[in-house]
Amino acid sequence: MVSDYSSSGSPWITVESFGFARGVPQCATGCLLIDLRGTVLDDPADEPGLRGRDGTDAAAVQHVLASPRAFTVLERACDQARALLDANAAHNLRLRVLVGDEDGRRRAVVVADALGEILTGRGTPAEVVHHHLPAPAQA
Repeated sequence: MVSDYSSSGSPWITVESFGFARGVPQCATGCLLIDLRGTVLDDPADEPGLRGRDGTDAAAVQHVLASPRAFTVLERACDQARALLDANAAHNLRLRVLVGDEDGRRRAVVVADALGEILTGRGTPAEVVHHHLPAPAQA
């Protein structure tokens, strides 16, 4: 049975980007861990014109999402998150999706943001947290 999460006032899923080199965020039972270190997703750090840019930079985002299997990775992650959320929701537990690459500043950020957008667009409210990016400046 698939639940309707769109009526909730708060996100059912928190998608978190992080870097394995800095440690995996603590997580209890029912978390989904997506390890991007061995994936086919292109890393902006390997492209001379993109070095030093993080996963919030438009050119870096485009570079990662232009990888030949990027949308396959995102679809699989989305399907896994929804399946685990359905299992968690039966016990009134929200879901944490941990998306990691080596440093948590490029591919993990792009995938976490994209996954959050896809899930929210499909009726499952999701928030995104980036553990290894500077906090956005407040206006």
